[in-house]
Amino acid sequence: MCSSIITMMPFLAHADRVNDYEKNKTFKRWPETWFNSASDHCCELDISAIKNKKLHKEIKKWQEKVLHWGHGFSKPIATEKDVNWAIDQAKEFLRRIDEGLLKTKTIKGQWE
Repeated sequence: MCSSIITMMPFLAHADRVNDYEKNKTFKRWPETWFNSASDHCCELDISAIKNKKLHKEIKKWQEKVLHWGHGFSKPIATEKDVNWAIDQAKEFLRRIDEGLLKTKTIKGQWE
C-alpha cells in the first residue's frame, strides 16, 4: 500500500466530524478549525509512487489547498463547500489510486 493511501485515510476519518461542526450554527468559521485538524495528515503525503502525471498534479494541488486552509488562516478562508470538496476529492483520488496503482476495480458509491 503506498503512503498516499495511508495518509489520505486518516484525513478522511475527519469527515465524520463535519456533522458535529455543522450542528453548532453559532460557530461560523468551523471549516477553518476542521481543516486545521484534518490537514495535519497531509503534511507527510508522499505521492512519488503515482506515475500518472495528471493525477499527481491534481493531488499536489489538492494538498496545497488543504494545507493552506488548515494552517494558513489567510484568504481565501475555508468554507463548508471547501470542506465537502476536499473530502470528495480525497475519496476520488483513492478510487483512482486503487484503479491505477493497485489495479483494483472500483465504483463510486451511490450514497456518497
